[in-house]
Amino acid sequence: MESMRAVGYTLEAAIADLVDNSITAGAERVDLHFSSEPVDYVAILDDGCGMSEDGAREAMRLAGKSSVAARDAHDLGRFGLGLKTASLSQCRDLVLVTKDETGSVCGFRWDLDHLANVGAWALMKLDDHEISELPHVADFLELATGTLVVWRNLDQLRAQVDPGSKGLDSAFAGVKQHLALVFHRFLAGEHGARFTIAVNHVELQRIDPFLADHRATQPGPPESFDVEGQTIRVQAFTLPMITKMSARDRQRAQVAGRLRDSQGFYIYRAKRLVIWGTWFRILPREELGKLARVRVDVPNSLDHLWALDIKKSAAQPPPIVRQRLKRIADRIIMPSKRVHTYRARPAPGQDPITHAWQLISDGDEFRYEINRDHPVLATLAARLEPSDQATLSALLRIIEDTFPTHDLYNRLGQDAVESTPAPDIHRLSTVAVEVWAEFRKHRPDPDAFIAAMSTTEPFNQLEDPVTLLRQAAEAS
Repeated sequence: MESMRAVGYTLEAAIADLVDNSITAGAERVDLHFSSEPVDYVAILDDGCGMSEDGAREAMRLAGKSSVAARDAHDLGRFGLGLKTASLSQCRDLVLVTKDETGSVCGFRWDLDHLANVGAWALMKLDDHEISELPHVADFLELATGTLVVWRNLDQLRAQVDPGSKGLDSAFAGVKQHLALVFHRFLAGEHGARFTIAVNHVELQRIDPFLADHRATQPGPPESFDVEGQTIRVQAFTLPMITKMSARDRQRAQVAGRLRDSQGFYIYRAKRLVIWGTWFRILPREELGKLARVRVDVPNSLDHLWALDIKKSAAQPPPIVRQRLKRIADRIIMPSKRVHTYRARPAPGQDPITHAWQLISDGDEFRYEINRDHPVLATLAARLEPSDQATLSALLRIIEDTFPTHDLYNRLGQDAVESTPAPDIHRLSTVAVEVWAEFRKHRPDPDAFIAAMSTTEPFNQLEDPVTLLRQAAEAS
């Protein structure tokens, strides 16, 4: 029992394992409570179908159900170890109290210190008085059916958090995020029933990693393929550009760190998120693909192929699934690349816009130079003496050579939002008048001036550049 504590559960994964049991029991609500006053405890209460005394004793037995036994499609269990290994990874004292449809209440307890003292597999049965002293037992007894799990003597949990109540508060902030993500499809009612998770009486809001409710999210067509007679369903999503996301959207989307780290496959087992933010080495993580996410729905009848671990926090696709995913991988990531490409400028020779910066490409190398032929710059240069023109050219070269490329890349890689100021109409009107004054010396045609400047940065960024440019031409 002591050795089982080292399986590697995090607090988040341990709590999620217990919620799995509640969902399997048909619960519509799970209440998670934690407290450090007057004593440390964690309690998980659900309104599921509960268990008989024999069922409760079996649930407390190690590997009470074979990992290869057939399970219902909605069963989120796997090894028959979750309740015990998850709980004892965080505490030394585990209590289970349950009530089935007959109204009969029973409780059992594993206490690792007691086991060490008696040197035997001594599962303790609780009497009515012991049950009555448990935290939140009054809420439990009000339910028609349900189960209450209590963790006490939180040695492992306490070893991982700061002392005092604030340490537990901080730890459970991560738990809330984890549960809102892992069970987001249940919280959305996709399994066909109402489902709620509350932490210290505060109901969780689901975290949808695909931002499916965002109007700029691009869902791909659903696809499917069969493995051993079972259907695996796949659907790709392309997230909006970060400039179109609110702060809350960005927080929801950054489920594995930065957006770049959160791209990839999201594997669901019976609608429960198991692993996310990985391409399984089918594709590399790259900046152009950071908006691509792929939902993969796998039935629990294929557990034996996916190498699912005890914590249900890691899985590897079998070769036959990898092959199918690899076939569609490039097609899956293309929408994300197109979103970035759309924002980027076309290749030289294909761009109708006169840019202030022009791309100079040489094989795998590239750089940006200020466009000396830009009308505004050309107007300024025409007014300068030759010596001043040389000074202007030197200044432009300094600006080009000191362009903060690496800083820009690092900021964008950290999901910083680029702030682009809106065009200053008054300033652009003044500039347009000055450019027209120089333009008409060589070609006194207002229509030609308007046609040329309306596709020139920054005038092309205006909603109505033609009107502003015509007013500039008529002003002089």
